[in-house]
Amino acid sequence: MPELIGLPYSPWSEKARWALEARGVPYNKKLYSPLIGELGLRMKLKRWRGTVSVPVFTCDDGKVLADSADIARWADGHGTGPTLFPAQHEAEIAKFIALSDRGLAAGRALSLMRLLDDPDGVAEMVPKKLRGVPGTKRIARSGIERTLRKYRGERDRGLAQAALANVLELLRASLAAAPASSGVKTLLGTFTFADVAMTQVLAFIDPPSFGLRLGAATRKSFIDEDLRTRFADLVAWRDAIYETYRPKS
Repeated sequence: MPELIGLPYSPWSEKARWALEARGVPYNKKLYSPLIGELGLRMKLKRWRGTVSVPVFTCDDGKVLADSADIARWADGHGTGPTLFPAQHEAEIAKFIALSDRGLAAGRALSLMRLLDDPDGVAEMVPKKLRGVPGTKRIARSGIERTLRKYRGERDRGLAQAALANVLELLRASLAAAPASSGVKTLLGTFTFADVAMTQVLAFIDPPSFGLRLGAATRKSFIDEDLRTRFADLVAWRDAIYETYRPKS
């Protein structure tokens, strides 16, 4: 059976899970452990240099995919359910995937900086069975710092927030210009992977009520009070998309 290696709190992993579950594709889930699991991930990907990250998906024929959009495209060719990549919308979907990646990168940087300032958040990054072991919080903090460096995250909060807000403004404008939809408004007039990708950006101002599994401190680090108020209309749109199109696995 296909296998998805991912993180329960990662919007990138959520994009892959949503696509697989929307198409009704059965798969096994495997939890990724940052730092500890990196060597195994490099072995699977046969990538000994550069950045490696999840989600990583092993197809039933053994092919390995290491990008949420590639996993979603694979899912679109299997199972049944809504077509995520209609041929007539391929170019527009690619643009929204790129826009989503910009927003997620800014959101991740903001979240990690908030997490570093919260002792409870740092502690929550330690696996439960290791939380009583001396020194693990220090290792967790080093891991968060390493993640910021790994993805070259913006270290200026104002600039990161402005970058995230810019993506959300573009999303708002795209929704305003979108063709009419039956029911919940979608970016292209019908539900596609563009909607999956763009809803994930909103996780970094207000996480969804399901789909992502977040501890209390991690959830707090995702929330941006200013942007949540400013883009309340987009949060409401995201929630409606989730309720209508996200399978509750």
